[in-house]
Order: sequence, then structure tokens, then C-alpha cells
Amino acid sequence: MPFYLLKYIVFNRVGVEGLELVQGSLPSIGLRPRCLARLDAALGFEWLLTNGLGGYASSTSLDVNTRKYHGVLVASLNPPGDRTLFIAKIDEELVLDGVHYKLGSNEFESGLKPEGYKHLSRFDLKPFPCYLYNVSGVELKKKISMVYEYNASVVEYYVVNPYSVEVKVNVYPLISCRHIYSTLRRGQVKWLCREVNQETVLFKPLNRKECVAMSFDLGVYHKLDRWLERVFFRVDHRRGESFLDDYYIPGFVQVEVNPESTSRFRVLFAVEEDEEKTLKTIESLRSRGLKTIIRNELSRLKTIWRRLKERNKQVKFRGPLSWLLLSADSFIVDVLDGRLKTVIAGYPWFGEWGRDTFISLPGLTLVTYRLKEAKQILTRYGDLIRGGLIPSTFPDVEPTKPEYSSVDPPLWYINAVYQYLKYSGDFDYVKYKLLPKVESIVNALAAGEAPGVKCRGGLLHHNAGMTWMDARINGVPVTPREGCAVEVQALWYNALKITETLCKVFEMEGKSEVYGSLAEEAKETFLRVFWNPELNCLYDVVDGGRKDPSVRPNQIFAVSLNFSMLDKARMKAVVDRVWRDLWAIYGLRSLSRSDPNYMGRYSGDWIHRDRAYHNGTVWAWLTGPFVTAFLKVKDYKSRWRRFAYKNFLDPLFSEQVYMYGLGSIGEIFDGDWPHSPDGCISQAWSVAEPLRAYVEDVLYIRPRYEFSLPVGGDKTF
Repeated sequence: MPFYLLKYIVFNRVGVEGLELVQGSLPSIGLRPRCLARLDAALGFEWLLTNGLGGYASSTSLDVNTRKYHGVLVASLNPPGDRTLFIAKIDEELVLDGVHYKLGSNEFESGLKPEGYKHLSRFDLKPFPCYLYNVSGVELKKKISMVYEYNASVVEYYVVNPYSVEVKVNVYPLISCRHIYSTLRRGQVKWLCREVNQETVLFKPLNRKECVAMSFDLGVYHKLDRWLERVFFRVDHRRGESFLDDYYIPGFVQVEVNPESTSRFRVLFAVEEDEEKTLKTIESLRSRGLKTIIRNELSRLKTIWRRLKERNKQVKFRGPLSWLLLSADSFIVDVLDGRLKTVIAGYPWFGEWGRDTFISLPGLTLVTYRLKEAKQILTRYGDLIRGGLIPSTFPDVEPTKPEYSSVDPPLWYINAVYQYLKYSGDFDYVKYKLLPKVESIVNALAAGEAPGVKCRGGLLHHNAGMTWMDARINGVPVTPREGCAVEVQALWYNALKITETLCKVFEMEGKSEVYGSLAEEAKETFLRVFWNPELNCLYDVVDGGRKDPSVRPNQIFAVSLNFSMLDKARMKAVVDRVWRDLWAIYGLRSLSRSDPNYMGRYSGDWIHRDRAYHNGTVWAWLTGPFVTAFLKVKDYKSRWRRFAYKNFLDPLFSEQVYMYGLGSIGEIFDGDWPHSPDGCISQAWSVAEPLRAYVEDVLYIRPRYEFSLPVGGDKTF
């Protein structure tokens, strides 16, 4: 269904009864029959749960998987990477007076079979996904949750039988064992199934060492040994990816519900690296009680929500802002056996990305008062600096082998160190642990020690494909931007000024002068070569005598960062140009519509999508720096802060939080109207940067220690 029709169904009169926003101690979204009856629209609503390890559960409001990434248990076997699907979904069946009613639905190339979704009377996300089915007055409620810091999920059922006859509930696990990027055919794996006792069954793929366990607190297990073949993923088909999958159904759990009574039971799924560890995990979790496990995760989320409300009473965290707060938590995950924290860039397919981590860090951890996690993230990456660079990414299939291929992540790291100090006042840790890391980055970049990066005339010259616009087709950068990219120079100057400032704070006068001189050299060259007098803005890339006049959002960082090389007049000119040429309701376009290379639709196979990725596609995360820059040149006056919220942030908050990835904000949107969402359903920087800009710039709640630091001549607060 076209996105503009989906928006109309949800937000206008024809469908206002279909979506319900429930207020309470935690946020809730309810989809009622009118919305669920529109099949294509309902399949466009996706939900996500995470486990703090990089693993997750995700599906749609109809409990029909539309992506190969969907599943009830996607385990992170090497946290936070190596994400593997083990429990694809759970289908149910009611047996009433001898008649079998299928509640589950799966899509095939010929359509949805069976049509169990027609028995679905309500879907709620509060904040766990809950499905309510009704068959001739018999109600079955299904709630899915994950176990925090375990590769485990719990499915809870509550059945109401108003009749004088017994009702049977059959619960069918549909299992798999493949990486999230792939699909599986039945001939590729054989399963060994073993009943450990009356409550626990093990499922072991013979071609892997991992083991899956299912444990239940009520009912009897029956063997089946059946395959469900050629399950169709409509979204993957549209994206030109592998779209047919096979699921294995080893058996089912049958629960009998007495006449005129109710029954509540739970089914636990867990994965570990071998059978022994899997059984230990199952035993440990069962000893805690499955009901308690669900309650503990709900309490953990409530604690996060309440803690911020108590610490920052100026922020009214209700509605979409409550969702963003919970969503922010989903990206913060364990690494190194839980000793440190890191950030997942986006669900369901992105892993750990250095750039995304440090762009997101202020919004995910600082404005939310999660300073301990911020410190751990900075520490983790500080230990991974090589030749002035930090890892650009950790491939999900080999998370222990980071790649060092981008120029800007270390500069975002330095910016994050400074923001951390402004919020925490942790001067000792910054001085003795983080400042040496900052200096090592700056010194290596200035000396030309980083692969593919040289310092020329005070500016950083880099190879093609080393900026955030890094899409490649067959290894060739789509937007190469070789030379001196504008945002890299803005970040470089900002990093030099931060290093100079920190050295002054810690009375390292000799060093501060060195970094100050480097900053002045960068500024002098930048102002001489980067201003485009024809468009009254900044060039996107300068490479010797070649100057790229493409109007892209990258120049906004020359205004939004704490230390800017521009005077107030040029700041205003940049903001005006970006606003006029690139603003598109939910963020900034990656290229002006007037450019001959502009592509307004992000669609088709991966080649067509990658061509459009940074050539017109709208990026939600850019809303954050744009709002910061806009209000900076408006001197943060109250009327402009209200204007910025209404026109720049509210559409993203009030609409997108309730669309696509429910309770979060997705990765990208089409450049052309109606700006349909695409990419990851939940993206770290799409949540973090708008949230940060809302707190810091719209509400003007500044970091506690900001004004205790020396104010540089370029700072305009």
C-alpha cells in the first residue's frame, strides 16, 4: 500500500478508530479491528524487542513475517554480532468442540494461508507485543517478551473459555538456524529433537554446535516432524533480496482449558552455544519463574522511564517521547562478556558502527542520564584506536574483526568525549583516560599516519568512500567525495578546538598552543577555499582546484558543532540554503532536488537503492544537527524554539513513532512526497539526534557543566 494511504488510514477520520494511544505508566499503542482489517496496512506495522546483547524479536501487527529478519528469537551468538534466527514464529490453533481453528498465518507466493489473522481482534504494543484472538467467544491472548541479557524469549498465553466444553490450545514453534542475512531450505539442515523431561524439549541442528530449548509450564508436548516450505517475505521480495524460506515444525505443545474457566501458561525458548549450556540456562530461568522474568523486564523499562522523569522534571516524557526513551535503551548492548557497553546502529540488520555510535551517544546516554553506559562506550572504542582511526564497523558475521575504513568516526569520538565531560563533570577520567586517546587521534591525523588520510594545508584530505556517504556498488563508491569533504573539515576543526580546550582545562599550556595553532591553520584554509559565493553556502568537497557545488546536508555541521569556523552571517546563509533546498518533513534530503543526480525514490533492488541512498533519500538523524544549527543562528529565542519543534520535530515524533517500526523512528525516507519510510525499522541516530535536539535546543536544557568549561571564541551559546 502506498505510504500516503497508510498515513491517511491511521491519522485521518477514516481510520482514527483503528489506532489507539493509551496513556499509562508506560506508553502503549493499540491497533483495533478497523486498522487490522486493512491487510497491506497492517502488515506495514512492525514491532521490535531487544535483549541487551544485540539479539531481538520482531514481526508485524498481524504476526505474519514479511522479512527474513523477523523472528521470535534472533540470538546474538557473539554479542553484539553473529545474529542468528532460531525461532521464526509461533503459530497457535484452537480446538473447540472438535473443530480446529488456525490462528497463525503465513504468507506464500499464492497468498496468506491459513487466514488465522481474521480471528485477530486487537494488537497492542504496551510495550510488549500482545495479540488478542477471538473464536466464537473463546479468547486467546498472546504476549511476547525477551529475557534481558539472555538469548531467550518468553511467550505468555491467557485463554478464556466461556463454554461448557473443553477447549484445547495447540502451540506450534516454527524453528530455523540461519544467519539473519540468509534464507534456508529444508535440505540444508537436519534436526535432532530430544525430550529432556515433561516440560523441556531440545532441538539440535546437526550441522551446528548451538542448541535450542523449549520449556513450558503447562501442557503436553507432541512430536510432529514437519516442514513449512516456501514461506514468502513480501518486503524482501520488493527489495530484490532472497525472499523464500523454509521453517521446521518439530512438534507442538497442547494445553487443555477446562469448561467455563481460564488458563494462563508460558513457553520459554533459549539458545546457547551447546546442549549443556542451553540446559543450564533453561534451568536457571525456570528457577526464577517465567512470570517473574516477564515482570522483571517490565520493571526494568519502568525504572528507565521513571529515572529520567525524576531527574529532569522539565521534560514531559509522555506519548512519543516515552517511546523514544524506551527505544534509546534498545540500542545500548553488552560487549566483551558484559564488561563494557556499545551501540547497535539499527535493527534488524545493522550491527556496531563507530560513526553511528558516537553521533548517537549524546542522545542515547547523556540527555537520558545514562552516564555509566556512556563512559563504558567511550572506553571500549578508546582501546581500539589504530593509527588515528577507530573502527568504522564490526561485520556481523565476523564481529571480532573490525574494519578501519572511515575518516570521520574518530572525530565524532572526540566530540562525544567533550559532550560526556559537559554532562558528567568527570574531569579526572577525561584527563587521565580519555584525553590521551583524543591526543593520539589528533596527532596521528595531523601527521598523516591514518591510512588513506593526509593533512594538507591544515585540512584533512581523504580517499574516496571514507565519509558517511559510503554506499558502494560492486566495491565502487556511489558518492566518492574524495578530497576534503566539508563535514570532515568541520569535525576536524571542532576536534582540534576540543583538544585545545581540554589541554587548557588541565593546564597543559604548551600542548594547548600546538592544537590551537593547528585549528587556526585549518580555519584559515577552510574559509579561503570552501565558500561558494554563487550559492551563498559551502562547497561539499574541495580537492585541489576541483570544487563540488552539490547542495548536500553535510555543510550543516559547520554550524551545528560546538566550535564553528564561520561567522554569524555565513552560519545563517548555510542554514537558509539547507532549509530551502533540503528540508523534507521528516529530515534532510541527502541531495538537492535541483541536482541532476537527484533520486527521489529509494526502491528496487540493492543497486537501485544504493544509488539513491545518498542522492536524495531523506535521513531522519539529520533533523538533530539541523535543529541545533537553526536555533543557534536564531539565538535560541523562545518563539523560534516553538517554531522548530512544530515544524521540524513534531512531524517526526507525532507520526513516525506510530508508523513503520512502532515505538521508534526508522532509518530513511523517500526524497519525494509522500516520503515513505524505508531501511531499518529502528535506527539509533534517528532516535538519538532528534531526542538530543529536543532536550538541548528546543527545551534549552543545557549540560550541567557546559558553562564551567572555557568558552572558545567560536562558541555562540
